Amino acid sequence: MDDDGQWSEGLISAARMVAAATHSLCEAANAMVQGHASEEKLVAAAKEVAGSTAALLVACKVKADPGSVAMHRLQELQAQEEILRKEKELEKARLNLAKIRKGRYKEKPEDCDDSSSSF
Repeated sequence: MDDDGQWSEGLISAARMVAAATHSLCEAANAMVQGHASEEKLVAAAKEVAGSTAALLVACKVKADPGSVAMHRLQELQAQEEILRKEKELEKARLNLAKIRKGRYKEKPEDCDDSSSSF
């Protein structure tokens, strides 16, 4: 088989993986809404979609013209994906900080309250 044929088969295979992962994501979301699945299952399915989509993008890049409009759009999508990933990391860090602060607040002795005066 020539390189183009092998690349075509790889591209088709990658696209099928995206379709299967997307189907699993839809099933997980439906099951979660009905109370039959956990959030973890939904997250795992979403990660599978992301992974298979990344593999498809790699397959596309192999034959793509780096200066093409499609590649420029792809780079813009990758930038948006990176922004969303960073925003999610930031939100996770904020929640962690809030948890730490809440823990410190609970540990603070009540007699340290400056607003109460004892006569």
